Amino acid sequence: MILASTLFDLDKASYSEQLLEKLDCSAKTIQNKSFENCNFKDVNFDHAKLLNCKFVDCEFIHCTLNTAIVTNTTFSRVLFDNSKLMGINWTTAKWPQIKLSSLLNFYSCNISHSSFFGLSFSEINIQECKVHDVDFREADLSYANLVRSDFDQSLFVKTNLTGADFSEAINYNIDVAVNEVKKAIFTFPDAVNLLHHLGIEVRGLFSL
Repeated sequence: MILASTLFDLDKASYSEQLLEKLDCSAKTIQNKSFENCNFKDVNFDHAKLLNCKFVDCEFIHCTLNTAIVTNTTFSRVLFDNSKLMGINWTTAKWPQIKLSSLLNFYSCNISHSSFFGLSFSEINIQECKVHDVDFREADLSYANLVRSDFDQSLFVKTNLTGADFSEAINYNIDVAVNEVKKAIFTFPDAVNLLHHLGIEVRGLFSL
């Protein structure tokens, strides 16, 4: 794929195999646009309105999308790397009726204060991320890769965590009685938190 630098032309409806970098789209309304196999680098989408857009096989690297509005926007096989995406209500985006994997992938991102309530994100990647105060209630995160992420104050209620990998993740608060955790992977020391909801106290932990 050959990438070409281009200015962000708001009159253009479709972008394919483009590199869009160092653009300030903060607080702008971007509507009815389609992006396929595009790379966004150092683009500021803070407080932007992304309405009825489509992102397919796109990458966002060192971008900011804090409190972006994503109403009726489609994301498919989209990767976010070293980006800030705080305060996004992902439930307002347009998601497929059938379950598909790899819709969103987050690596070394801050996705705090966001909502994934009731969404189906089997096999989602949320790796080495800051995930504070995020709503995962009733979401399907089965077989998700959540390694080395910080889930402080995030909500897990009736969440499908079957086969999810929490290796080296920290600060999660998961009640095994109200969440599906079969075959999920947890590592010490934070795995001890799973016992608190069962009224079990563990003492004298040591490394083998």
